[in-house]
Amino acid sequence: NLLQEPKVSGGQRVLFYSGDDADAKTQVRKIIDGTGFFPADLGTLEAGGTIASLPFGSLAAHNFIKI
Repeated sequence: NLLQEPKVSGGQRVLFYSGDDADAKTQVRKIIDGTGFFPADLGTLEAGGTIASLPFGSLAAHNFIKI
């Protein structure tokens, strides 16, 4: 959730991303990292897109912190 502060409780909020283009994913990772969040790569769109998609993905609407 980009509306929340990236740093919390001594850790970083996690932002998940997935994709099929390795170069694009590298750029997305840099953007996420540059905003202060922790980038977590979920793999391909087929694998990661399903578990992170709103509203029914198993990771959707959860707040993960990397400590």
